[in-house]
Amino acid sequence: MNTQVQWSGICERVIAVEEAERRASGQGPSPYPTFEPVLTPAEIAEVEAQFGVALPEEYRTFLAEVGAGGPGPALHLTSLRRIDGRWGWVWDGDEDRPWLLESSGPFVEAEDWAAQQLATLRSAGYEPTSRDEDDDYLDDYRKVFGEAGDEVWDRERGRGAIHISDNGCGMTGWLIAVGPHRGELRDRDCGVNPPFTPYIDANGNPHTFRSWYLDWLEQREREARSTTA
Repeated sequence: MNTQVQWSGICERVIAVEEAERRASGQGPSPYPTFEPVLTPAEIAEVEAQFGVALPEEYRTFLAEVGAGGPGPALHLTSLRRIDGRWGWVWDGDEDRPWLLESSGPFVEAEDWAAQQLATLRSAGYEPTSRDEDDDYLDDYRKVFGEAGDEVWDRERGRGAIHISDNGCGMTGWLIAVGPHRGELRDRDCGVNPPFTPYIDANGNPHTFRSWYLDWLEQREREARSTTA
């Protein structure tokens, strides 16, 4: 694969549309970098070694050719940063709570989530007694794992996936890194345990990172042209 072709010109297009939007709103050029610096091959290898997983190729080349964070679908992409010697995905500069990819198993699709929670609780010697309409056993996780219950539940719910974007109002985007749907995107709504739903393209196919990103960029370009016209 010629990875230099995969994202050729994308950085320049994003910068152009952002500056066009600023001009249309009467603002001057942005004083801030549009993207975080790209990662070197050695840094990407370090990320993959830390988490014990190969990143989906389209995202891997994005990190190498475009940037480790920056503009993206919805509000912004999360930023992949090294913090105190460890890599993690950061939203809105909050380096105190980076997302650390849990790669010990595949991402669990929504229809299988209740069974996964039951298996985890039973393996800890606990028989669940409650279940809400969203197939949520969070209260049982708190009983079994104490103060760490929320974190254990949250990490397991996002297992095998990268928190790739925050979409506002508690909604988030996820890139599957482990499992049969590796490379696809999922959307998560703002409730405690709503289903993760696939991002779908115009043809009804699940988006991959590249198609998801380009679809967003092309829509912004159309909107910028319409505003200018």
